[in-house]
Amino acid sequence: MQRKVSDEIIESLRRDISTGKLAAGTRLPTEKELARQFDVSQPTMREVVRVLDAMGLIEVRHGSGAWVRGDGGRFLRASLETMLQLENVSILQVLDVRGVLGSDSAERAATTATQTDLDAIAAAYERLDAIGTLDSIDALIDAIGGFQVAVAQAAHNPLQSQLEHFLIDILLHLQLKVMRERGVSSWQKRARKFQSDRKAIAKAIAAHDPVAARTAMAAYLTHQRTTFLDDQELAQLRLADPLAVAIASELRYSNHTRTNGRSNAPVDRASAM
Repeated sequence: MQRKVSDEIIESLRRDISTGKLAAGTRLPTEKELARQFDVSQPTMREVVRVLDAMGLIEVRHGSGAWVRGDGGRFLRASLETMLQLENVSILQVLDVRGVLGSDSAERAATTATQTDLDAIAAAYERLDAIGTLDSIDALIDAIGGFQVAVAQAAHNPLQSQLEHFLIDILLHLQLKVMRERGVSSWQKRARKFQSDRKAIAKAIAAHDPVAARTAMAAYLTHQRTTFLDDQELAQLRLADPLAVAIASELRYSNHTRTNGRSNAPVDRASAM
């Protein structure tokens, strides 16, 4: 089957963005100028711009034009979101995959973590150690996810980190939507249950002990899975459920960035706690 002209243009621009020919922060020509450049109609070019925006490769700013984002993580999230919904994946299945990736990342981090990574993990842990000072559910969610993302980043595998980031965000935000009405004190109590697990992970990575790091992370994630199973409202959720679809969509279009004390790709937050 012959490819549509719009698909060929999308692929051309995607390649220019991914290779850096069109760098992040670059303003694209207007639709009229692009249509002239590719010798197509403006409606065709409008379709191209819409798809590139949905892929997370550009950002359309009303009154300002289209700008290159170069955010591969957002494209990955959108693709994963669609797959999870089509396959009607359960939240427990997401948690199982997160467990495999998380244990591997912890083991790798024990050998690859730089001092900057170790400082980020320690800072994230200390933030949760002072959990009583976090007086909003959003702050708690950000702190919980921050520790998990810091460990994933310390493994220095960009693809794996993006995958974990996506799973962490989905799992935490599902809990946020389902459990928000339970209040801050409930979240604080829930998060404290896992602090000894986090301490063991941070200690093993800082000691550059891969076996201990994997063991500690596996225990942490198993603890989380048990908590999910004990909460039937959460355990029964599937990614094709309307609530989950709405949450995934919010995450995809969110501009929130988790920094962990350093620059980072856009986030939004294992299973949680």
